[in-house]
Amino acid sequence: MLEFAQKYFRDPQRRPQDGLRLKSKEPRESRTLEDMLCFTKTPLQESLIELSDSSLSKMATDMFLAVMRFMGDAPLKGQSDLDVLCNLLKLCGDHEVMRDECYCQVVKQITDNTSSKQDSCQRGWRLLYIVTAYHSCSEVLHPHLTRFLQDVSRTPGLPFQGIAKACEQNLQKTLRFGGRLELPSSIELRAMLAGRSSKRQLFLLPGGLERHLKIKTCTVALDVVEEICAEMALTRPEAFNEYVIFVVTNRGQHVCPLSRRAYILDVASEMEQVDGGYMLWFRRVLWDQPLKFENELYVTMHYNQVLPDYLKGLFSSVPASRPSEQLLQQVSKLASLQHRAKDHFYLPSVREVQEYIPAQLYRTTAGSTWLNLVSQHRQQTQALSPHQARAQFLGLLSALPMFGSSFFFIQSCSNIAVPAPCILAINHNGLNFLSTETHVSGLSLALPSPPSVPWSPTPSKRPRPPAAEAQFHCLPPS
Repeated sequence: MLEFAQKYFRDPQRRPQDGLRLKSKEPRESRTLEDMLCFTKTPLQESLIELSDSSLSKMATDMFLAVMRFMGDAPLKGQSDLDVLCNLLKLCGDHEVMRDECYCQVVKQITDNTSSKQDSCQRGWRLLYIVTAYHSCSEVLHPHLTRFLQDVSRTPGLPFQGIAKACEQNLQKTLRFGGRLELPSSIELRAMLAGRSSKRQLFLLPGGLERHLKIKTCTVALDVVEEICAEMALTRPEAFNEYVIFVVTNRGQHVCPLSRRAYILDVASEMEQVDGGYMLWFRRVLWDQPLKFENELYVTMHYNQVLPDYLKGLFSSVPASRPSEQLLQQVSKLASLQHRAKDHFYLPSVREVQEYIPAQLYRTTAGSTWLNLVSQHRQQTQALSPHQARAQFLGLLSALPMFGSSFFFIQSCSNIAVPAPCILAINHNGLNFLSTETHVSGLSLALPSPPSVPWSPTPSKRPRPPAAEAQFHCLPPS
């Protein structure tokens, strides 16, 4: 930090009152750059960094007083720790030019800290931990600040090595993803001041599978996707791009995909004010990568996600008359695999068979006939484990025309060529508008490029395809 101070700090020999340099015969009052980078018990009279605007320098002195108050080195004057912190973060948010000043002030107060308050330095480090999660520093300060944090975290015997490393990680995250947006709640601040930097957050996978993940201050949606994908033995970025975190409110009626850059604690803070019963879902939205069948969580998650759409009959058209023998065999085998996937060995009942077959297809053939067909596959499926049954089910389903689609119900559309109401199936081949009765495609539109996940960090510069205004909503899960 000394190198940065030499270039950008105010002249340490100048009195703040009159702007005059101290004479050499006044050594007791002289200040060095090292002094300006070390803890002080008295408030600053001007900014550390040379600022052109006097109003900014006044802002800097107010900022330093806030730093002292948060660290316990100045009275709070009726404010709470949260009030002081939020004012500090807002000031940095509203005035980007003040962010480097803020960083320099906090670093100053945690360097050679001689405060009479026992926890002053610790609170200073925790303040730095919070600031690095919200605001980035300039490109000029960044290498110097990073080096300072690395020196602390890597030097044997120095205190605060762990939090220094965490500050460095926060800073890198903030530079990459933009920083937290929602101010911390009193609960989050109390946890951080107590040394707890993470919380357990529930994520729901298809079929009600639960994952309680450790969420830190700077955890973003992409981190969650990568962690769950790693548990499914997926390690390539191409795979990560096919999964999304959704925030679900209003008892499942409102479903919104999160940007990969969204901070999970920001989302949680915002949603708790809107709907305390919000949920976070993990779902696959693109299906370009081939299916894998080795990992049990992977197979179970995908099986649970596609099963409701299969049972709605969305993956293939409904025959106008009695199904062909080939279709009957295919559907009955899929039913038998579902039964085994539940770890059942017994022969299913007629009612259970009905639950395993899309309603539109089940109505075309007598229940006793379906039961007989399903029982014919029993010997083969009994030899499988539930995992193997789910894997076979996925393999058979992946050959169906609309497998890998996201489905929406179109209520109305301004384009008369679209046969609304209908079902919109979106996949890597394009848009398919399906009949609500037969699920036959009445109109297909190719996309100029494969659809991207809804968290694309930069807007596309490609020409937009012809558009039509439509009213639609996601088909509810079964």
